[in-house]
Amino acid sequence: MASDEILGTPVASPDRLPRHVRVRAGFSETFGRSAVETIAAMDRAGDDIPNQPPAVPLSLQRIGVARTSVPVSIVDPFDRRGETRLTCSVETYAGLPSHRRGIHTSRMGDLVARLSQQTFQSLQHYAAELCQQTIQLQQCETAEASVSGVLSYIEALPGPSRKGSLEHLELAADATVRAGVLTGTSSVAFNIITACPCVQQTFKHALDGRDDGVLAQMLDRGLPFLTHSQRCHTQVTIGSAGVPDPVPMAALLNAIDQVVVRSQNTLPRDLELLAVHRAHTTPQFVEDVLRDLLQAVYRCVRVSHPLSTLSVRSRSMESIHDFDIAGTISHSVADLDRMAEL
Repeated sequence: MASDEILGTPVASPDRLPRHVRVRAGFSETFGRSAVETIAAMDRAGDDIPNQPPAVPLSLQRIGVARTSVPVSIVDPFDRRGETRLTCSVETYAGLPSHRRGIHTSRMGDLVARLSQQTFQSLQHYAAELCQQTIQLQQCETAEASVSGVLSYIEALPGPSRKGSLEHLELAADATVRAGVLTGTSSVAFNIITACPCVQQTFKHALDGRDDGVLAQMLDRGLPFLTHSQRCHTQVTIGSAGVPDPVPMAALLNAIDQVVVRSQNTLPRDLELLAVHRAHTTPQFVEDVLRDLLQAVYRCVRVSHPLSTLSVRSRSMESIHDFDIAGTISHSVADLDRMAEL
């Protein structure tokens, strides 16, 4: 059976959204006057409510629409020859001047619908287009847009099992236009496992007082000491002016995987042992995760994105405490270049 057929019935191409026209009574039939004539009369009378002056003439920094379940098509981050679709949360806001009462929300709804039928180079390109078109449609001077969704993909596993793993990355982007200048960020978030170095060092010194040679044997064999592990939710963000080319996802993940152990959903016993062994051989505080990841991402993007700012956030869900530990680090590529020269 062909891959695009089920029981002989063609399946719609994934690059198209289904179409439907709602059946309802016509405007002219209901009111005895056409919709075009009615809207034109409102405009001539100055009765378009959003364009009227407000009772309290104060500007609004942001007013807009927040939506969920918005389909956004982007170029496949792992293979630029293909595309994929994410179900996203989308927010778009306009700055409202003091002489206008409101925004035209139907224009935003139409904009989201139109953009859902296009394919973008990245989520950051989508957010930038949403932001720039909001400026035009709402006739405002400032606008903001943000989008976030989950990228699902299949990861083939090495080793004798020949299994596959369904994995997920949280992608996000935002864009802002102020005084005609576009800025934005793109983010990727994932989970990692870490091992606490404190317990390892305590265990090492606890063995140091024994005369059975266990400590010497562990040190000779390079075996990691006992400790507890935790899962950390971690986000890497690249911010810049304009809309730069997206960082190749495979290259970015390869850089990330050099310094942390990302969680994986399908783990045969051999790969499970490898992941745990690596985490315990290179124990990390959350503080270490932040610094190590920032340096790894910097090395990955310093040439291709020299004007960017890099940020890393991580939240450790502690396994032996009733609290989380969270932190953030942020530096520009230019600052990191200067630090590297010292």
